[in-house]
Amino acid sequence: MTPGSCAHNPVDDATVAYMAATRRYFEDLRQVAAQLAGLLVLEAAGAQSGMPEHPMLAAAGQLYSEAVEGIQHIRVTEQARQHHEFLLQAAAAIGSALAAARQRLEIDPVLTPLRVAYANLQSAGRELPGFEMVSFEQGCCGVPMRSRR
Repeated sequence: MTPGSCAHNPVDDATVAYMAATRRYFEDLRQVAAQLAGLLVLEAAGAQSGMPEHPMLAAAGQLYSEAVEGIQHIRVTEQARQHHEFLLQAAAAIGSALAAARQRLEIDPVLTPLRVAYANLQSAGRELPGFEMVSFEQGCCGVPMRSRR
């Protein structure tokens, strides 16, 4: 299946069931990525709050484990195969980011796999409807300031 091909091919019932079941895990992975990004912001700001032991890191790890288990045990249809592959790749990259953060929260070792994870989540979002990522390009933050006259 090519990106966005669902617009041309109707989604079968089994794939709709996959989508309904997988949506939660997709959102959980997005949330873990956001939590890691938040911890990186704290680190970059010099918060010095014992990041590898930070309670948010433990919560992110638990949510990550639950999402991975769900993704690994879901019934995948042929139409959802590429979506599922992107989710697995995103999960693996988030796992690497979590492992790096647990060792010592430094920006580059965590951010590098986090970027890979985000790219895979975006790719998954293009494969099936209902998994879109929020794009700040269309929001107030992405619009260049207009000059005042």
